[in-house]
Amino acid sequence: MIKVLLVDDSAIIRKSIKSILDNQPEIQVIGECKDGKEVIPFLQHFKPDIILMDYRMPIVNGIEATKQVIELFPEIKIIGFSCDDDSMTKEAFFKSGAVEFLSKYETDNETLVFKITSLLG
Repeated sequence: MIKVLLVDDSAIIRKSIKSILDNQPEIQVIGECKDGKEVIPFLQHFKPDIILMDYRMPIVNGIEATKQVIELFPEIKIIGFSCDDDSMTKEAFFKSGAVEFLSKYETDNETLVFKITSLLG
């Protein structure tokens, strides 16, 4: 079972992604955070295999949250997930420690599931 944490400031996006992933028998969404500040406290109690991390969030953005996670929990794989799909955003995610990047505009359900399952396959 692949355990996933969803981190996005948009409740409707978190709920939509959770709905997609809940239909996959090999994936379990173990939690949701609405900003990067909530991630480390969550990880002190629960350990996902993968974090789907939004870029633009209040308080602590996705790049800073990714850096913090990788520093403390390097075994967790992070997928950057953003509507900002320009090369600078992608590069910032990869430099911060993300292993994958997906565009909110271009990623369909099958691609999302494939990327998550292929990271631990």
